[in-house]
Order: sequence, then C-alpha cells, then structure tokens
Amino acid sequence: MPRIRKTSTQPKRKPKKAIIIPKKIYPEFIENFRKKVESKTKFKVIVDEFNEGCGYQVGVLKQMPSGVFHCIWAASYAKTPEELNRFWLVDNSKYL
Repeated sequence: MPRIRKTSTQPKRKPKKAIIIPKKIYPEFIENFRKKVESKTKFKVIVDEFNEGCGYQVGVLKQMPSGVFHCIWAASYAKTPEELNRFWLVDNSKYL
C-alpha cells in the first residue's frame, strides 16, 4: 500500500505585493477643515471628488462602540471654506 504524502507536490503560492495608493492632495481649505475637526473632536473626516472641478463631497463621521462609522454631517459639492464652516454652527453636542 502506498504511503500518504506529508507535503504538497505543488509549489507554494507567492504572496501578492501590496498596492500603494498615493494620498490625494486636496485644496488647503479642505485640509485645514480636516485638521481642525480631527484635533477638536473625535470625529473623522472623509473627502471625495467624483469629477475634477465639480467640488468635493465632505463627510464627518462618528465611530460607534461597535467600530462602525456613521455620518453625522455632510457637505455636498463644497467649493469654498464657508460651506464647510457650517459644521461648527450645527449643535454637535449630542454626538460627543
């Protein structure tokens, strides 16, 4: 009776190289807003741009105890810092 092989005859799989995604460079008013929110609160800021020159969709996220992030405030197609400064006018004390 033949013996059972203890090792595989197939070569080992090579691990795939990690893809390095370059960090996007956003305008100064968005970077300032991001730094200000993340330094003064425990919230996280996400920014997305669908088309160049159309404005940025900015969202402020709160992390729940389960680890999931929920959007508590959003500005769609923000082109100026005044649109982002509205975040400070909203009563955010209920989210802290």
